[in-house]
Amino acid sequence: MTLGPVLMVTPRWTRDGGVAAHVQVSAAALAADGVQVRVLAAQVEPGMDAPGVSVVEVPQLFDANRSIDTRLGEALSSPPAVTHLHQVEDPQVVERLRRVAPVVISAHGYNACTSGVYYFEPGHECTRAHGLGCVPNLLARGCAHTRYPKTLPRKFVNTTRARTALQRADLVVSYSSAVDRHLAANGIARRTIVPYFPTMPSQQGSGHATRRRVVFAGRIVRPKGVGVLIHAAREVQAEFVLCGDGRELEEMRALSARLGVDDRVRFTGWLDGDSLAHELAEASIVAVPSVWPEPFGLVGIEAFASGRPAVASATGGIGDWLTDGTSGLAVRPADAPALARALGELLEDPDRQRRMGLAGRETVASRFSRERHVSVLREGYEKAAAAWRQRGPQP
Repeated sequence: MTLGPVLMVTPRWTRDGGVAAHVQVSAAALAADGVQVRVLAAQVEPGMDAPGVSVVEVPQLFDANRSIDTRLGEALSSPPAVTHLHQVEDPQVVERLRRVAPVVISAHGYNACTSGVYYFEPGHECTRAHGLGCVPNLLARGCAHTRYPKTLPRKFVNTTRARTALQRADLVVSYSSAVDRHLAANGIARRTIVPYFPTMPSQQGSGHATRRRVVFAGRIVRPKGVGVLIHAAREVQAEFVLCGDGRELEEMRALSARLGVDDRVRFTGWLDGDSLAHELAEASIVAVPSVWPEPFGLVGIEAFASGRPAVASATGGIGDWLTDGTSGLAVRPADAPALARALGELLEDPDRQRRMGLAGRETVASRFSRERHVSVLREGYEKAAAAWRQRGPQP
């Protein structure tokens, strides 16, 4: 089926990794498959051109003081066949765009959760739908996971609006079974799972047989389990390379010094795609020690693409790509001794690392390739268009 023009709407077209990186590679993959792709972003970084993709900067996109038509002026000037929203969960935007085309929203995380992290304690995922019942849990059971409770009322209201937007969309895309369960719990009926694929070209490392190096890549924040990994480092004789930035970077530096492992723990800060790909390729093991139910854990398949195994927490969407004992090892979240044992076990066996890395590479080739992403996404757009025609544009 020939797919008409696709309009993607996103907050940022920048080099800040995460969702922004996925939007860029997804747009480029669609364009390479013959789809006309236009992107509207509130912030556009110069020099970020993608072949076949036209990008328009609309600084007023999130300006609530302007009319919805002013905010979406560029989007409405040439109606697309499908509109795909990333990190834009605004009912007004959805309603206005649905007048001219079907609307797809990507849920890259737990969009209908006030705290956004969707767990009570490590290994205890939340299964609740968003609602007033969340209020006592946020306050009494600590599932807000914040030191600043004054922000919770505003977050609760914003989450209510986000869920409304999801419910009004013609299709909601998620990227893991964990987020799909979350959407189902919140009454989102029109949904599908689309596979991620690596956001950067993989590199191949060398010298793994004589190296003991554990690499972490991600935001330096508590939910990512950075503190757990540093505690585990006390029991593992290896070099630990932590790639990323975040609000708890200095706190984690201080923790590594306090535990006496700062001579073996190196913080690289934020890295561009090529530098990060190099670190992953040169790793003995890539660690994903998340304490929250990771929505997916993109770094896992980035590591697999380079032929490196992972040791990761058994929580959230990690099980969608990690097969315990085959492509890596799964451990209980927030269990530093268990993490240390798994890392030590795999570091002692370079041949097992190699076999697991090859299994991971096969996983990416068969389930998380660029081609499969485009194929399933196209199917999703067709579902959205069918739902839009059946429901009819809203007046």
